[in-house]
Amino acid sequence: MSSNPWLTIWTQPRETVARVVSENPKKDLWWLATIYGFSSLLNVFQSFLAGNSLQVFAIFIIALAISPFWGYLNLSIWSWVTTITGKWLKGAGNFQTVRCAYAWSFVPLIINIPIWILLGVLFGSQLFTNFADHQLLSNVQVTTLFCLLLLRVTSVIWSIVIYVNALAEVQRFSILRAIGNILLTGLLITLSAYLFFYLLSYFVHPLPQATSFFIDNNLSQTLRYL
Repeated sequence: MSSNPWLTIWTQPRETVARVVSENPKKDLWWLATIYGFSSLLNVFQSFLAGNSLQVFAIFIIALAISPFWGYLNLSIWSWVTTITGKWLKGAGNFQTVRCAYAWSFVPLIINIPIWILLGVLFGSQLFTNFADHQLLSNVQVTTLFCLLLLRVTSVIWSIVIYVNALAEVQRFSILRAIGNILLTGLLITLSAYLFFYLLSYFVHPLPQATSFFIDNNLSQTLRYL
């Protein structure tokens, strides 16, 4: 390609995605899925308090090993639903182009990888427990956490900006309609997940403590925000 999409995606998302789609919509798909999958899995491990039973090194190794497949699965499911909801809004994209747009929005999330590693070095396995319940943080730790959180928030915002523009490009949407496409997808997936876990809690009672913690602290909060 005439220019590196890993660089141009930051400032030219529409042009970059259009170029990637025209040449190879599967370009670097597994690398992009790994970037997302790694951070996503570590968030899941935090929700399940994995630090209570695993060392931080083991958690990172497991996340690294599974992240390509986890990321690809989430990427595919989200893109498939987005393609469906996009058709409701008269979108022009197909599964491959919509997936390409979503995948390349993960590039800013690469910042999260060194952030997670630094947090693992600073806090060890306590990073994946409710360590705040029994340990007061020093001023240095609080300042470090704030700066790292600010970086993570910035990367997420930039990722969303890229995704909205990239999706608008492949769907031939305005920015507003692309946002509507994303919101419809998020609502549909959240309601489906909430229904799944509700039925799970109905047929499997009582649920394991870790699973109940995950549901209460993730799905219900997401539903309220939507």
